[in-house]
Amino acid sequence: MNSPLTTVFASAERSTTEEVQRQFELIQELPQVVHFLDALPTLAIVLNQHRQIVFANRAFLKMVKTHDVKAVTGQRPGEAVDCIHATENRAGCGTTMFCKTCGAIRAILKSQNGVEDVQEFRLQRQVGQQTEAVDLRIWTNPLQVNDKTFTMVTMADVSNQKRRQMLERIFFHDILNTAGGVYGLAHLLKHSKDESEVHELSGLLWTTSEQLIGEINAQRMLTDAENNELEVKPILTDLKVLLCDIAAAFSSHLVAKERLLLVRPDIQAIQIQTDPVLLRRVVINLVKNALEASVPGETVTLNVEGGQGVAEITVHNQAVMPEETRLQIFYRSFSTRGTGRGIGTYSAKLLTERYLGGKISFDSTEPNGTTFRITLPLEFNKDTPRSGLSDKGSR
Repeated sequence: MNSPLTTVFASAERSTTEEVQRQFELIQELPQVVHFLDALPTLAIVLNQHRQIVFANRAFLKMVKTHDVKAVTGQRPGEAVDCIHATENRAGCGTTMFCKTCGAIRAILKSQNGVEDVQEFRLQRQVGQQTEAVDLRIWTNPLQVNDKTFTMVTMADVSNQKRRQMLERIFFHDILNTAGGVYGLAHLLKHSKDESEVHELSGLLWTTSEQLIGEINAQRMLTDAENNELEVKPILTDLKVLLCDIAAAFSSHLVAKERLLLVRPDIQAIQIQTDPVLLRRVVINLVKNALEASVPGETVTLNVEGGQGVAEITVHNQAVMPEETRLQIFYRSFSTRGTGRGIGTYSAKLLTERYLGGKISFDSTEPNGTTFRITLPLEFNKDTPRSGLSDKGSR
């Protein structure tokens, strides 16, 4: 006997196949509505009281790569679009812990309570061997047909808009700030007559210029990675040396002000075959996030350990993430630092899992703080399937 379906968020109950079929036929009896929805360029579906699809327009069917509306009838939205969390609970879409932060489920539930709603949500869907990241805006409205109440759902892909916002934020704020620092140091250097001051300013100018170039290269690297154009160049890499170099680079970085970035003194000297440029970017992204999450006086610790054919790099900070952050940490465009941010951990996962053949994970608990783990094979396998995140909106 099957155990009862359970849920940690929305209802797990479903309509029977026969009931879904009757509801599908009821919608089909409204040819003007069906033709109108099919003409829309946006995704449109009609859901029953248990959030199951009883109609999907042509745009939605195209997204899920089918021409037959009955292929998705009876499924919930996340199941139809292959959301990576839709199958984590036997009860399906809407019933996992990740669904608590899903704008789509929240909007649908509001509509079922008679309230029109608009939300944005970040979808990660499985497409072949890759996980595709899509940003969507969803509109939900109650729909009355005879004595039955349905939910009318329309969705628009806003991935390009979100990506443009992030790039604008990065170039107009982060990179411009760093460029301003370069300009200020150059101005001081030009007018300084003191030899010791000139030496000090020259060092700061060099470091700040490196940061500026690094930030620009990071964006180019992310764009290439999302477009399947990133070339991996594995060489024998000493992980202890790599981490020590990163710690030294952050010593004069603004984000590390009044915070300590420490490489554990008992760190193992481990060499692996990997692309040091890509790995350096992954670790930098995680270190920057860890420093930003820390308060003055706190320490971020780097370490590496090896065993059973893998090496594990860890980045630890003392802060603990709230549940909402933990559930969305690897989603592109999700950030705790405002609109137009949110590519650090997304980029780290993309580069690690799609290009370096590794895995990235984390835990965040009291009183242990937050630890990110980058697990990499000691020997690079160029034939490793690229299964990490991709960005539909950047293609």
